[in-house]
Amino acid sequence: MVLQRIYDLSFELEQLVSGYTREARDPFLAELQQVLDQREGLLNQLPASPSEAERELGKRVQAINRRIDGPLKRIKQEIARDMNQFRQRKQTVNRYRNPYTGPTKDGMFLDKRE
Repeated sequence: MVLQRIYDLSFELEQLVSGYTREARDPFLAELQQVLDQREGLLNQLPASPSEAERELGKRVQAINRRIDGPLKRIKQEIARDMNQFRQRKQTVNRYRNPYTGPTKDGMFLDKRE
């Protein structure tokens, strides 16, 4: 049954998200992507007219999805924040290494020709 496999993957996804640590981000993201890809493939195979048992199981999958949504958004925000900090750090280092490449703060223009 396709929906049962989706439920199992959703439960696995919930366990994975609840065990997230910042130190193990790269392996976490790789495993998360793998589980999400598997689940997406199964979602495309869902029957058009589910039975009553499948509807009940679908409601449980939706409940798991609602529980997963908040932590996934927090993880996404954390990654975006880290990327912004990295970009800021990179700009600061570049300004420190090459202080004369950018525009001057006082608007001065120095003509090299005489």
